[in-house]
Amino acid sequence: MQNGIFITGTDTEIGKTVIAGGLAAWLKQRDVHVGVMKPISSGDDADARFLKHAAQVDDALTLINPIRLQSPLAPSVAARIEDRKIDIGAINTAFQALRKEYEFLVVEGAGGLAVPIQGDFLVAHLIAHLKLPMLIVARAGLGTLNHTLLTVAFARQANLEVAGIVLNAIPPKVTGLAEQTNPEEIHRLTDVPVLGVLPYEERLSEPEPELAFLSGFVNEYIDWEQVF
Repeated sequence: MQNGIFITGTDTEIGKTVIAGGLAAWLKQRDVHVGVMKPISSGDDADARFLKHAAQVDDALTLINPIRLQSPLAPSVAARIEDRKIDIGAINTAFQALRKEYEFLVVEGAGGLAVPIQGDFLVAHLIAHLKLPMLIVARAGLGTLNHTLLTVAFARQANLEVAGIVLNAIPPKVTGLAEQTNPEEIHRLTDVPVLGVLPYEERLSEPEPELAFLSGFVNEYIDWEQVF
């Protein structure tokens, strides 16, 4: 097992936090000393709080989430509006502190790979800076082939390691042909393991879902063993 993974998505509001939290809860059940991190948040710290709950850690939210912006926008835009400069050094300091403390670190990004953080510094550059493999969270339904293939291609162009893909059924709807065929087609076209398809579950939208349920539900549909 490597000592960390970066959770990114093909879009915003794609379910990265649930997947990251589910992974942290699953690792904790396996007696892995796991920590969590949300380097940058825009809008509120709900994601960081969810991750802290999932991993059951005592770290301060300012360590888990060292950069918090008020506006729910791309970090570079929010920082400009708020007349702030995002300190990549502060992210690195928090990351190194957490890395020393924990056996494994689950890091959740902001939006997708091409989201700008500061100037021309993108989320992809942050992943490269932290030297972590990445897990892509994508929508399960129609349209995800294009979004997922573009994300994988961008990652490879940036020399990032793509460890796996998880498909997330965000809206509560009946599974159709797209959801049924997308996993195999994505694997065929990218040669990246598709770890599973997580169905919609309203209880996972709670700020602090019951941990045994979170871990059990996510583990039921995602084959973490393909990566770990």
